[in-house]
Amino acid sequence: MKQKTHISNVLEGNDCKDRYDAEVKKILSDKTILSWILKYTTEEFASTPVSQIRECIEGKPEVGTHRVYPGHTAKQKPEAITGSDTVDKVPGEGQITYDIRFYAVTPDKKRIKLIINVEAQKDFNPGYDLVTRGVFYCTRMLSAQKDTEFAGDDYDSMKKVYSIWICMEAPRSMEYTITSYKLGQKNVYGKAKKCFRYDLMEVVMVCLGREEAASRGNRLHGMLSTLLSEKLRPEEKEKILSDKYDIDTSKELEGGLRQMCNLSDLVEERGIKKGLEIGREEGREEGREKGKVETLFSLVCKKVEKNKSLAQIADELEESVDTILPLYNQAMQEKI
Repeated sequence: MKQKTHISNVLEGNDCKDRYDAEVKKILSDKTILSWILKYTTEEFASTPVSQIRECIEGKPEVGTHRVYPGHTAKQKPEAITGSDTVDKVPGEGQITYDIRFYAVTPDKKRIKLIINVEAQKDFNPGYDLVTRGVFYCTRMLSAQKDTEFAGDDYDSMKKVYSIWICMEAPRSMEYTITSYKLGQKNVYGKAKKCFRYDLMEVVMVCLGREEAASRGNRLHGMLSTLLSEKLRPEEKEKILSDKYDIDTSKELEGGLRQMCNLSDLVEERGIKKGLEIGREEGREEGREKGKVETLFSLVCKKVEKNKSLAQIADELEESVDTILPLYNQAMQEKI
């Protein structure tokens, strides 16, 4: 029997995590789940029942991972959100992948079309500000409308865009909050009497807690905490979603919940095995390495207190950014 190398174990572990992340996105792209998210994060749907919001989402619910480029239209398939896992790409830029992207029309008589992006984010401090990334996503969704939603200089035909971030492990200062960031008018001198249409982009951060306390926050926090819990079994989730939130899980959603649970167990199991293997192979180095990491972490903490950036800290300590990043994130969490 061929013995697995450290590299193969890492690759398998990464594969499990990728599959787990993909399953989370599929679950969040369920039409009912998206309706809940829209109700509690957008003013356009705040007073609309979830059952009616479902009808406002264009296209049939689909779980697909095809790419959509500016100027192209994705082929719709049954049971999926149009544009799921979509991409905007321009020359000279790296590839930008949206977790979920879809269209919805407002429930009023105006029937205004919105372009909505939903992101599942586990790491709240990835080395940059998530809100600025959300702003970037919004600006890309706006600029990508050129020659797709409007032509020439018909800028009045641009559609409003949302980038909604589901943050699963927010710091305590942010947990169980929903915060909106958008353009606003400010009269610097005098009072402008003409109203302009500037409400075209909005970033919304939905921050859950680390303790998965479904009783905290509002109903969206409770529903998402139940849905994404790594502690509840699938049948427990289905009962709570049905009894407390009146969500009847479809066969597809049930399958996603079970697959996500299985992958979560597998990630944890392989993490434990990997730790045991490392312990056996590198036991003698553990003490020295631990001491080095603790010393490095102490230095990082001191520099974080001085408001040094990740790049500055890595440069001053003569370490790579990849080495400093996890220590920097931990220091930022403790600072909060």
